[in-house]
Amino acid sequence: MPTVTEGLLQYLLSAFLADSISRKSLKLPKLTSVDYRASCFCHKTAVDTGFVCSVCLSIFCKFTLACSTCGTKFPLPGTKPMRH
Repeated sequence: MPTVTEGLLQYLLSAFLADSISRKSLKLPKLTSVDYRASCFCHKTAVDTGFVCSVCLSIFCKFTLACSTCGTKFPLPGTKPMRH
């Protein structure tokens, strides 16, 4: 797969416009594996289980009192939310 965006069109045209006989001889990249885990916004590492901001859907690896992305404040776990 090309890493430069200018070469993307050329790659797609050469890979998908070739006839079926020619396409068999092309060496296309193989998809090895995909990691579907989400990445936390604080450390940019993949997490299996995390905390999600209910406003902006940012994912964090540990609980915080406020979302660092949108600034929403969260109640402590086990406490009732305050009503205004």
